[in-house]
Amino acid sequence: MRSRSKGRSRRGVAAVELAVCLPVIMLLVLASVEACTMLFVQQSLETTAYETARIAASPRSAQSDALDRGSQVIQDRDLQGATITIAPSSPDRGDDVTATVTAPFDSNRMFPSFFFGNQQLTANVTMQKE
Repeated sequence: MRSRSKGRSRRGVAAVELAVCLPVIMLLVLASVEACTMLFVQQSLETTAYETARIAASPRSAQSDALDRGSQVIQDRDLQGATITIAPSSPDRGDDVTATVTAPFDSNRMFPSFFFGNQQLTANVTMQKE
């Protein structure tokens, strides 16, 4: 049979466990949210690069049409500080067209954080000019 004194000595154990574990759990949750945000931004850059390259590689489109489409995707995805480049600027039929989209991760965070630092995220897509 348990004595009452043993039960009384463990009264604050749950509070101490919470005080020790809660900061670790919160760090894990915040790091997970930050990682998911980074994946979303990277996927948005990939989508933008794909859409830009698709228009740039089509036979009857100008580079400005591709840049307009890329800018529209950037606006739809609410990316901040993104830049789009297309190389070469005037490709011939059969040439490879590469669309590169770059954005700083710091400008696209959900909240200030220190988990991944100041990273520049980049996506490239290459298609053949039709």
